[in-house]
Amino acid sequence: MTELEYKKKLWKAPDYSQLKERDFNRVLDEIRDLVELEAVANRRKHLGAPQLTAWNEWQRAAILRRKYELQRDG
Repeated sequence: MTELEYKKKLWKAPDYSQLKERDFNRVLDEIRDLVELEAVANRRKHLGAPQLTAWNEWQRAAILRRKYELQRDG
C-alpha cells in the first residue's frame, strides 16, 4: 500500500476505535501486509494524534489475531 492509498483510507474512514466489532474485523481482514497493520495498530503515534481513543481489549486481540494470520500466510 502506498502512502497516498493509506492517506485516502484515513480520509474516508472513521476512527477505527469507534467501529462495531463486526466492522472492525472487516477492516482488519482487508489489510494485506504487516506494514499496513502496524500503521493501523499504532495510528495515534503515526498520525500524531494522541487524542484518539486507545484500543480496547477485543480490538487489541483482533489486531494480534490478524498479525499472526499475516505472519503465518506471509
